[in-house]
Order: sequence, then structure tokens, then C-alpha cells
Amino acid sequence: MRPRTISLMVTLGVFLGGFGLLWVASGGKSHAGSATPQGRDQLFVFPLNSTKSRVSVRSPWRRGHMTPQDDQVELTLEGTCATAHLYAYLSTGWDHGPLNAAAVILGTPLHPKIGTPPTVIRHDADSALVLSRGSGRGVLVTRAARRDYNALLVDWHGKSGCSPSARGRAARELGRLFDTFRVMDRPDITRTGTASLRIL
Repeated sequence: MRPRTISLMVTLGVFLGGFGLLWVASGGKSHAGSATPQGRDQLFVFPLNSTKSRVSVRSPWRRGHMTPQDDQVELTLEGTCATAHLYAYLSTGWDHGPLNAAAVILGTPLHPKIGTPPTVIRHDADSALVLSRGSGRGVLVTRAARRDYNALLVDWHGKSGCSPSARGRAARELGRLFDTFRVMDRPDITRTGTASLRIL
């Protein structure tokens, strides 16, 4: 073999070896085939108001902003077909259980005299998830103490120009906010499940 041919073969071998090492180090996925930020869950952490604790949610959406508002902190997440505003706080002094607390925080009675009642997605002795699709709001409460509940209030707004399938995907992604809500120093208090929402 000519020295030039040998040199080309060695250079090609080093290049292919380096590429293979990069492929293995990245978990066997090329950058072209990896998920986009919109399709991969990210962890968002923000304060649980009136406490020293922090809470977390997971979402494929991007962070819009996190803004202090009086005694609350608003975390805004932007999806392709919806925007969600999240508020987390400790709600104290409830004597009638999580379902009643969730309905009062939501601002819609469970049995209103006028209008559509909210939808109870799930509830038990320690937690409740209640949605008002008409107002585009939902609240999850989980027991923190005998009369106190950690609350996640989500206010969402749909975006125009989305197909029905894209709206359905956005609804599932909204439900994931409730499913992944955790108080970081109490990681075992939230049940898992799927929250069924509709983007209007």
C-alpha cells in the first residue's frame, strides 16, 4: 500500500472510531433523531407559597416566566396549543375534606344553582382533583396535615389554529401537570393517575 492510502485509512478509522464513541456516549441516539424540547419532559421547581418548601411539576412545555404576585408566585408554561399559569400554596383550615377545599379554591361550587358544575376527576380522604372546563381552571389538593392541603391551581388558555389531535395532545400535557405535582420535602403524598382535560 502507498503511504498516502495508509494515511487516509488511519484518518478514516480515527474519525469513525470517534463518531462511534460519541454515539455510544449519547445513549445510541443521534442528535438528529433526539426529542425536541417540546416533546421531552422538563422539571419545573417553584415555591410553595407561605412556606419554605418548594414544589415541582414535569412538562414538555417551555417556561414563559415566573412572577411573584403579592403572596403568590405564578409560573407560566407555554405549549404549542395552550398556555398554563400555575400557582402552588398551602391552604389551611379546611374542616370538610379535600373535595370541598378543592371546589372552594377553584371558585365553583360542586352543585351550583346556575351553570355547569365542575368535574371531579378523582378524590379520596387525602386528595382531590377538580376541573372547571368552562373557566379553564383546575385545582389539585393533597393533604399536608389534618386540616391543611397543598394546592396546585392551574389556569389555562387555548391557542387558535390547532388541530383536534394537537388539542388532545395539549390536554394530556395539561393533565401531566397535575399528575406530576410534588411537594419536594413530601414526595409520597400525591397519587398518580391521568387527568382528563379538554382544550377549548
